[in-house]
Amino acid sequence: MEFPSQVSQKGVLVAATLVDLKREAIPVRVLNLDNKPKTVDKGAVIATCEPVVDIVARPQEFSESLRLPSIMENLEGLNEEQRTAVKKLLQEFQNLFSTSDSDVCRCNMTQHRINTGNHPPTKQYPRRLPLTKKQETERLVKEMVDNGIIEESLGPWASPIVLVKKKDGSTRFCVDYRKLNEITIKDSYPLPRIDDILDALNGSQWFSTLDLKS
Repeated sequence: MEFPSQVSQKGVLVAATLVDLKREAIPVRVLNLDNKPKTVDKGAVIATCEPVVDIVARPQEFSESLRLPSIMENLEGLNEEQRTAVKKLLQEFQNLFSTSDSDVCRCNMTQHRINTGNHPPTKQYPRRLPLTKKQETERLVKEMVDNGIIEESLGPWASPIVLVKKKDGSTRFCVDYRKLNEITIKDSYPLPRIDDILDALNGSQWFSTLDLKS
């Protein structure tokens, strides 16, 4: 189900979604993009339906031959028994490890919420990019859309992108959220005591570090 362009121009948005047309009536959520009440005329076309030709499911399971060899290369300092134990552990949870920018895992255990209170949305103009960077930007955006990292949307919030050159010469795609951070109501959590952390390490033999990819 898609929404006509004239609907969004009136400050009303209908989310694109998959629906079952076997039902007599289909409930549709309509989003008001403004703070003012909106009236949708009776009989107004707020969405159009098109048949789905094919649905391609993203693979969630990875074979051992594709994932483990690259991870096991960094375990040269372990003996055979330790390597076997680590290999078994990695094989059990191999779907949690990312080996490229295209296989970032997802967590559905909680829903992230940014609390900005009653503050109006922040809107910033996009920063000017050199012509040589525009093609690179389009490529990076397409990669993230294809990999399910981002999705197209309409909304009142807008933050500029920033392209950062990494040490290897490639480009890091960033978003400047400083204006959003200024109005965000922070959550408060007690900081752990360093002596409690050191006590918890007593008797440990293996220490590992995690580099979270986002």
